[in-house]
Amino acid sequence: MKQIVLTYFMWAYQPHFRRQMEIRSREVLTALGANVLPKALLVGVRLPEVSSDHPVCIEPEDEEWDISAFQDVHRRASEIFTTHPDQHMFYGDEPRMRDKPENIRRKSVRAAIEEVLSEIDLEHETRSFCGVPIRLGNFHVAPILQIAQAELEVLPKLAHPIQFQEWSSTTGIAHALISCLLDEASDSLKKKEPGRFFDTFDAEPSSLLRKAGRTLCNSIPLALKDFMLGKIFENLNKISELRYEGGETLGTIIFAPPDLPSLKYDAAFLQPIPLNAHTLVRKVVEVSDDKLCCICQGEEGITGFGSLPNVEEAFIFRAVFTGHYRWALYVNDILLMNCVFGVPSVPRPRLDEKAFFSNIQRVLSGLTQTQGKALWNAVSAAMDQRHGTMLVVSDAASSEAQRLMHQAIAIEPTKLNSALVARISGIDGAILADRDCNCHAIGVILDGIATNDGDPSRGARYNSALRYIKSCQGPVVCLVVSEDGYVNMVPTLRPQIRRKDVEHHIGLLTGLTSGDYHKTRSWLDKHRFYLTSEQCDIVNTELSRIEAEPLDVGELRISTPVFKPHPDMNESYYIDAS
Repeated sequence: MKQIVLTYFMWAYQPHFRRQMEIRSREVLTALGANVLPKALLVGVRLPEVSSDHPVCIEPEDEEWDISAFQDVHRRASEIFTTHPDQHMFYGDEPRMRDKPENIRRKSVRAAIEEVLSEIDLEHETRSFCGVPIRLGNFHVAPILQIAQAELEVLPKLAHPIQFQEWSSTTGIAHALISCLLDEASDSLKKKEPGRFFDTFDAEPSSLLRKAGRTLCNSIPLALKDFMLGKIFENLNKISELRYEGGETLGTIIFAPPDLPSLKYDAAFLQPIPLNAHTLVRKVVEVSDDKLCCICQGEEGITGFGSLPNVEEAFIFRAVFTGHYRWALYVNDILLMNCVFGVPSVPRPRLDEKAFFSNIQRVLSGLTQTQGKALWNAVSAAMDQRHGTMLVVSDAASSEAQRLMHQAIAIEPTKLNSALVARISGIDGAILADRDCNCHAIGVILDGIATNDGDPSRGARYNSALRYIKSCQGPVVCLVVSEDGYVNMVPTLRPQIRRKDVEHHIGLLTGLTSGDYHKTRSWLDKHRFYLTSEQCDIVNTELSRIEAEPLDVGELRISTPVFKPHPDMNESYYIDAS
C-alpha cells in the first residue's frame, strides 16, 4: 500500500482523527435536525520549549485551508501569552497556580487561531468555531469546525449572547451543540493515540443533544440574573413527563426578570412552588395557557399566574408544554428548541421569501414581482395556521378545476388574501390557484400516477404533490404546508451557482496530475449537475489523462463516474444567467 506522507506531521493518526471528528459532527447535527454540513480542521501550534518542528501544522494539509494563512500563529500566540490578563491572577490553592501557565498558553493559542479564522470566514462566508487546544506530542492541537454562514443564518438564535457578570450565554441550540462537539473533540485528543481506533468518538448522539439542551437552558438564569435557578432542562423534562388526571401536559411557564414593570400578575401565590416540586408544578401548569401563564422569576420557582406583553428590550423565555414528554423553548416570539422525550431538536426553518422567489420564478417562467408577492402572502398565511394544507399554483388552474370538479369544490376565480386562506385551508384537500393568486378550487383531491420519487416518510400530502406534478404537462408548483408551518416546495430546484465557479474548476483540472487533483475532482463530482455537454467532455478527457498516469506499487486511485449532461440543467441554474 502506498504510504501517506504528511508534511505537517503532528501525530500518526491525525487524518483518521479529523475524519472521525467530521463524521461525528455531521451525524450529531443531523440528529438535531440542523441542515448544515460542517468541515473539520486541526491546527497544531508548536510548544514553546520545542524548536525542531514546524511552527504550525494543519490537517488536512492539501485541501481548501492554506498553511500560509496560519504562518504567524506561533508568534502571535506567544505575544498574547505574555500580555494575557490571567498572568495577574492569583488563586488560593496550589494546584490551580500550578496549572495556570498551561491554561493561559491554551487560551493564547486559541485566541491566535481565532484571529486567523475570522479573516478566513470573512473571505469565504463561513463561520469557524475553535475548541480548546490540547497538548499532544510537540504541539498544542486545536479542533475546529467550519460551517457555511448561510446554513447557520436560518437556524433560530438569540440576537446576541446574554451577559451577566463575567458569564456569557450561548445563542442557540445549534451553537450550543457545536460547543459540545468541540469539547468532546478536545477530550478525545487527550486519549492515547487519538484516532487510532474507530471508537474515538461515541456513536450515540442523544447524550450530546441533551447536553446542548441543558446549555441552552442555562441561558435562563443569566436572563433572570439568578445563578441559583438550576437544572431547568431536567425539571422541564420531568414536568412534561407527568400526567394530571390522565391528561397530557399543556401549558406555559414564563421566565421573567424580576425588575420588569410590564409583568402583570393575575394571581400571586403566598408560597412559591420550586421547579423541582414536579408534581405540584405540573398541577398549576394545568391551569395555564398562552394567555394566563405560570410565572417564574428566579430560584424560588413559580410565584403565580400572570401575563406579559412582548418586550423587545429584555430576553423573555417561555417553556410551552405541548403534550406528553413534549415541550418547546421560546425567547420572546422565537422558537429556539423543541424537546421530545428529553431529546432536543432544532425547529425546522420556515420557508423564507428569498428562497420562495428563487424557486418559483424558475418554475413559472416570467412570473412578475407583483404576482410572486401575492403568492408569498398566501403561503405566509397558510404557514401561520395550526394545521397542514397544500397550495397548488398552475397556469392551467381554471381547466384543472373543471377536470377535477368531482373531487373538488370549484369556485368563481377569487383573489386569495390572508383571511380567506386562513378559512379555506382548514378543510381537507388542496387550494388550486393560478399565478395571479386567483383561487379556482378548494378541497381538491389531487390525482396522478405513482412515481419512483415517492417517500413514505414524508406523508400523504407530499407524495400526492409528487404524483400530481409528474402527471402535469405544464409547469406547476405545489407548496405543502405541515402542521408546524414548515413548507416543502415541489419541485424544489437545486441551488443556483456562479457560472464562473464551474469554469474556474474545469480550468484548474487541465493543469493537475494524480498527485494534486483530488480537491478539484471532488468539487466537480459534487457539482456535476451544473456542467454543460461541452464541459462534461472536457472533464472526462482530463480525468482520463490523469487516471492513465502510471500507478505506484500498491497505490489505489479513485475512479470517477463519467460526466454526462443532466437533462434538467438549464441556464436558470446560474446566478449570472440574467
